[in-house]
Amino acid sequence: MDTPQAERLGRAIVAMRPLQIGALPLAYPILDELQVQQTVSTLVSSQADVDLGLVVVMLTLNRLLAPQPLYHVQDWLVGTILPEFLGVAPRQAYDNRLGRALDHLHPHLGEIWARVATRAIELYDIDLSILHWDITSVCFEGTYADSELATYGYSRDHRPDTKQANLQVDATHDGQIPVLYEVLRGNTADITRPLPHLRAILRFFARPELARRHLRPLLVSDRKLVTPEAVLACHRDNLQYLAPLSDGTATRALLSSVPADELAQHVLAYRPQRIKPDDTRFVPYQGVWRSYTFVHKEKQVTDRALVVWSAGKQRLDEQKRKTYLKRLLNALEHIQKKLNRLRYKRRAYVEQRLASLQVSAPAKELVDWQLTGEEGALRLTFRINKERLAEARALDGRYALATNADHLHAGEALALYKGQDGLEKRFAVVKGPLLVHPLFVHSDRRIEGLIFISLLALLVRAVLERACHQQGIKVTAQRLLEGFAALQAVDLTWADGSLQRRAAEMTEFQATVLKALARPGPETYTRLTPIVR
Repeated sequence: MDTPQAERLGRAIVAMRPLQIGALPLAYPILDELQVQQTVSTLVSSQADVDLGLVVVMLTLNRLLAPQPLYHVQDWLVGTILPEFLGVAPRQAYDNRLGRALDHLHPHLGEIWARVATRAIELYDIDLSILHWDITSVCFEGTYADSELATYGYSRDHRPDTKQANLQVDATHDGQIPVLYEVLRGNTADITRPLPHLRAILRFFARPELARRHLRPLLVSDRKLVTPEAVLACHRDNLQYLAPLSDGTATRALLSSVPADELAQHVLAYRPQRIKPDDTRFVPYQGVWRSYTFVHKEKQVTDRALVVWSAGKQRLDEQKRKTYLKRLLNALEHIQKKLNRLRYKRRAYVEQRLASLQVSAPAKELVDWQLTGEEGALRLTFRINKERLAEARALDGRYALATNADHLHAGEALALYKGQDGLEKRFAVVKGPLLVHPLFVHSDRRIEGLIFISLLALLVRAVLERACHQQGIKVTAQRLLEGFAALQAVDLTWADGSLQRRAAEMTEFQATVLKALARPGPETYTRLTPIVR
């Protein structure tokens, strides 16, 4: 009786080893098209036995496929097909070597990024007419005593106990593709950034690759962009802006100038993507244009401001005020009950407690209080100021978007501003899947180097997601990477000592995506090429 072929083959195979391919067929072609390795190798001379451009590609792939700290990259490589595909032995990817590579790259990071980003813009015909700008913070564990970047500052992650660096990014409106970034000290105040940021934008658009387009983008941001000095600079440099006005007396006067019945007559067409077209519970936004004048050093300019009303913001404003008011009244009642006992006999101590509420309580303008009497016979009275409460309620749900972009109609302005949420989601990716949070690198050069790698990975993710959307595959980059994470190859060792690497069969999802993107299949990446070093 003939021996089954499967049994004969089984006897001939003496070893099998699975290896990760993952999303390499999605990510590597983009890095190759962007000429990342060539760009780094051209700009950075090195005598190292591993090409620095190859190190950047390897670290970027690690961020995309299975993010690891630098000291685990070596172990990660062992379980992948990358050593043979890239020509890098795992023993060459130890953490000190990778750290030294980041040190060597540091003086060139800005130019490397600019060249890669401008190539992406040209290659993928990326629309630069609208850019979203924002700043986030990245937390660090450890002392970082010698770091100029990592320091205590305002934490957007609600981690005041940790040091941080700040990261500012400009991304496109279409696809939220990062095109410009800068790493800042952790205690950098947002209010100091508008003018340096505008200068960076002008330098970027003056690059030869972009200058011929004669572009001046519309910059969308949160309220930190709208300072009088920055607005006048936008007018001077032919830049357009769109951002909400900061809270203050002038802004509240502007919001109050629009009667509720006038707002109700100007319903906006904008609907959040999460709202289904047939959802009858959705209350439309309302918006009315007004003029708003900015003054700086005896110069002034008058632009438009869109006064917006949102039902969702009205509910939020009401709830926040209710919470803050209750918190303040409870604090005053707590002081009132302790009056004339122990330390609360002393007028100076009670006044100190009340002064701290005056500084910290958000609802302080809504409550009047008075401390009377002599020490030992103190009396505290307080009441809600109904007139100011009514004024506050009249502004619930309202905010103002200032702009010098005269071509925008109200619905467009609101939709563009709401697109700012896309950049915040990109930040969540940088601080989550890509950055191996919290960071464990202890020099500013390596901090900036690793952030560069993370932004490069973010660029690849954004380009990949955009390409899929253009082909009708409406999934996120995270879903794409997860859908390819289990893709493997198998190394077969035969009885005669020969080796063979075979790619596993793709899932329907994997095959559909690669076909839509016109990318080669995993077998392209499974060649067994000896590493010669």
